[in-house]
Amino acid sequence: MEKKRNYPKEPWLAVVLSSCWAGIGQIYSGRVSRGCIILLIDISLLIFYFWSVLSPKCDILITIGLLLALVAVRIWNLFDAHKCARKTNPEDFEAERKQNKDPWLALFLSDLIPGLGQIYLKKWLWGILFIINGGLMLIVAYKYKLLYIGLWGVLATFICYHAYISAPIRREKSKRTILIIAAAILCYHLLSYYNTLFKAYVAEAFRIPTPRYVYFIPPESRGGPSMKPTLVYRDRVLVRKSKKYVPKRGDVVAFKFPEDRKIPFIMRVAALSGETIEIKGKMLFINRQKVKWPTIETSEYTQGQFGVEEAYKVPENCFFVLGDNTANSNDSRFFGPIPLSDLIGKAYKIYWPIGRSGPIE
Repeated sequence: MEKKRNYPKEPWLAVVLSSCWAGIGQIYSGRVSRGCIILLIDISLLIFYFWSVLSPKCDILITIGLLLALVAVRIWNLFDAHKCARKTNPEDFEAERKQNKDPWLALFLSDLIPGLGQIYLKKWLWGILFIINGGLMLIVAYKYKLLYIGLWGVLATFICYHAYISAPIRREKSKRTILIIAAAILCYHLLSYYNTLFKAYVAEAFRIPTPRYVYFIPPESRGGPSMKPTLVYRDRVLVRKSKKYVPKRGDVVAFKFPEDRKIPFIMRVAALSGETIEIKGKMLFINRQKVKWPTIETSEYTQGQFGVEEAYKVPENCFFVLGDNTANSNDSRFFGPIPLSDLIGKAYKIYWPIGRSGPIE
């Protein structure tokens, strides 16, 4: 019976495979058990990381630790994949491989930085051209992110393929391997859409901006943002999104500012669709019943404000918001109710600064 031949493994191909997903390079190198364990660790860390982001009560330090662990595993995994492939090869193959420019190393370098693989191969003109192209794509990304992801996925795949075929010596007997890798690289780059989808349908980060004028006002005289003390300037918060979410009284929500729908606002829901709201003095009444609510103070009321000293019924498919810092809050008393269609989601967690991190109550 003829013995099965063990073909040499390409160390830099193993690295490319493991850069697509941790552990794949080890499996390619014949270390199947090792690769599966690394793959399992990577997936577990990824799942726990997303859980920590979406959990309101999970400490931000745990999230940072999981992210650092995930990055560390993925970087170490690249070195390990190279080592596993190299150890399976005979010495004569390794000696021969090191004598020439490695096509898989060129591909890996161009996947890191477009054109870097061409420069490694001393294809200077192509390398500089691709680097410039990559810079121009960043300009596209600034304004047209979705278009950038699609275009960059195709362009990055072509640049990697070009780096591979530009190498003087290629040891593969057919183009099948490089075509499979090119398809994998394209899929990997197109997966960047998940970031956009995550922000659109799962959760998005927002920052409480600091107005420029605040620096010219003495600290003791600053009114602070509308949601102080719950949220203060420079807080970074996470907002969970769901089409099924229906706001409840007391929820802190993000919505599009009625006077400029490009600007997100974050405030607390005070009244819901169909309810009658009335602010008498410093008290809040919903459907003529006094509601437990922080003291409402302001010196800026004028006649005609919504729900002030006169009952106001919240229209259908709308909600009424108040800022916790009622003495210095531009809220529904002034700009009216918010349509449910302008609701972004529920603010559930402060993630930065670390000293203020935690669930939003």
